[in-house]
Amino acid sequence: MTSSLLKRVASRALPASLFALISLTGVDAALRADGSSAFIHHALSATLWAMFAVLVILRPTPVRRGDSMTGVAAALGAQAVTIALGLVAGDGAFSGAALFAANVLLAGGLLFAIASLAFLGRCFGILPDVRGLVTRGPYRIVRHPLYLGELTALLGIALGAERWALAVPLWLVCLGLQIVRTGYEERSLQAEFPEYGPYAARTKRLIPGVV
Repeated sequence: MTSSLLKRVASRALPASLFALISLTGVDAALRADGSSAFIHHALSATLWAMFAVLVILRPTPVRRGDSMTGVAAALGAQAVTIALGLVAGDGAFSGAALFAANVLLAGGLLFAIASLAFLGRCFGILPDVRGLVTRGPYRIVRHPLYLGELTALLGIALGAERWALAVPLWLVCLGLQIVRTGYEERSLQAEFPEYGPYAARTKRLIPGVV
């Protein structure tokens, strides 16, 4: 097995398999759920993890590789923490109003992430590499709407988990790593696309009208 093939397995197949495993756990939990709210929560969770698995496998070759080891470490760290959050959340969930609020965040974040992907297309990536510049759709308002959708959905998973005291700190770590990651992504985009500066000046990084 060549080094390039080993690298592909490590960077795509391994994380995709872990995301798929967490997704299957969610499917099993949904089938065993006691009540419609718990079923919805686990079904949405399974959909989110399945989306992560597919995206990891299908991501295209970048136009320009990011040259910052810190940026790469932040991106890989965010992926690892996301997997850890999924494992910690497991198949347990709260009930009542807490679970309803978690489901609203999870559903809203998932739908926003899917909508962002519809505009992002083949420009999706894991590392802070350059695959193209998208300024349409939700990208007209924030520069990283896919991350916003993912983080919102993951917050719903964390808040709905029985072990939320472990899941929420993991979500906060993931948030911090994603913020670092976006900074390095923007440096690479700025170097590749001169029009990125004016675009960044009229948009927010993650939250519309805030930051």
